[in-house]
Amino acid sequence: MQMNRRNFLFGTAAVATLAGCSTSKANAQAIPPRKLKPGEKRTVAMIGTGIQGRFLLKEFLRQPNVRVIAICDVDKTRREDSAATVDKYYNDGSKCATYFDFRDVLKNPGIDAVCIATPDHWHAYISVEAMKHGKDVYCEKPLTFSIDESKKVMAAQKKYGRVFQTGSMQRSWPVFFTAASLVRGGVIGDVRYVDANYGRGGQKLGGPSHPIRFFDVPENAAKESEGYELLGEEGWNMWLGPAKWRPYSNQLAPVGVNKFYPMFWRFDDDIGSGYNGDWGAHHLDIAQWGMDMDDSGPYKVIRSDEPYSKDLYHGGRRQFGMKMLFKSKKGGDIELYHGPFGVWGTVFYGTNGIVAVNRGKIAVWVGFDATAKKPDEAIRKGLQDVTYMKDKIVAESVGKDYGTDAADKKDDRLAGVLKTLNEKFAAQIKAANLYVSPNQIQNFCECVDSRKMTISPSEVGGRSCTLCLLCNMSYVYDTGFDWDPVKMEIVGANPKGISIKREVYRNGWDIVV
Repeated sequence: MQMNRRNFLFGTAAVATLAGCSTSKANAQAIPPRKLKPGEKRTVAMIGTGIQGRFLLKEFLRQPNVRVIAICDVDKTRREDSAATVDKYYNDGSKCATYFDFRDVLKNPGIDAVCIATPDHWHAYISVEAMKHGKDVYCEKPLTFSIDESKKVMAAQKKYGRVFQTGSMQRSWPVFFTAASLVRGGVIGDVRYVDANYGRGGQKLGGPSHPIRFFDVPENAAKESEGYELLGEEGWNMWLGPAKWRPYSNQLAPVGVNKFYPMFWRFDDDIGSGYNGDWGAHHLDIAQWGMDMDDSGPYKVIRSDEPYSKDLYHGGRRQFGMKMLFKSKKGGDIELYHGPFGVWGTVFYGTNGIVAVNRGKIAVWVGFDATAKKPDEAIRKGLQDVTYMKDKIVAESVGKDYGTDAADKKDDRLAGVLKTLNEKFAAQIKAANLYVSPNQIQNFCECVDSRKMTISPSEVGGRSCTLCLLCNMSYVYDTGFDWDPVKMEIVGANPKGISIKREVYRNGWDIVV
């Protein structure tokens, strides 16, 4: 990697064309949807085409009412590969446009919507600027890097009147819809405790982010520097954007058509929020849905009392065990606990039973007060192999029918259990009246046409993201604090000086609604 001392020390890479530029004055009013010609479809541009972006691209190509016309990525190999995928799919002689700079996408009046699948630190800026430019937005989870950014994305959707979807795709899976409907419909009574489980299983690593380090494996620095020439100074500077400058690492930002999910950036304090923002954005989101907290949040964050990690890369941080307290809309408190990964992603404990759910798995117990005793390790262990209160189980499936795609289908057990639950509790599920979505991307594309609210608009995504970030803040600062769920800010004493904002936006990439 070619890097001079000035760039290393100061991280200038200050390519003038890459400085952030707000468009708030030019686009102060909401822009109406573009008028279509007869037979014309809404157009979509993909921004970020790593492994998740390519998955989303295939989903967008399948949608009958939109057409993908542009690909944007700082990696030339990657954007050209995805553009070729688009051209091959449509096979009508048209050519998909390619862009290095997402701002050129936003300036194109012929693009109606964007799909943002960049690392977390770019989500908010691109989302807000896209809405200013009259684009509808599908943005991957977690919605933002900071809570302040979530508030700004929420404010931007309200101000500019755009259709917005957060990529919380589990809300469009039947198993999670059924679980949330059972809970919201009162099948298990009043919920008092909720578990959200994620991390690294047997190692009991819940996964808060790590202190910033330059390389994933420092002794392999030279090897991890390989690939920089494919991005160059301009490309690397754009990839980093508002984040602090650091040397290039191909584990942080793999180049080319990578076949793995890069985890290094997810665990960087300046770019991601660890497993809290990765898997927590799924299971905390389902917890929020089931608790009926899409428009609210906790009022207290409680520090974990689990042992500190001895892994030096973790910065000595505790890995799981933090809690949050919510005011139930039915009265009383709900305590949410972050536990290590296991069979169940989200577990709801109510005064008349338990609902436990994960991808491809659901179990329902009824007819007893599951809140009479606070959930402990013994109870949670019994839930793992459904030996706990076995005589109270209505139905359970621990099969492997994971998703909505045929390739994910391993058996039919889950389908049978969902049928049983939907028949037995039809009245309660109907009473819950939750938004039914067959597919997160399909839901977005349909709403782009109808102008209706999506299943996961910015407020839902922003508040789910806030839960992820509150978890991470508690571990990073090793503390608890009071929280205002309305203003979305810390209340009272804050001795650790926790901020809900990014300290500095490098190169002027400040977010202005």
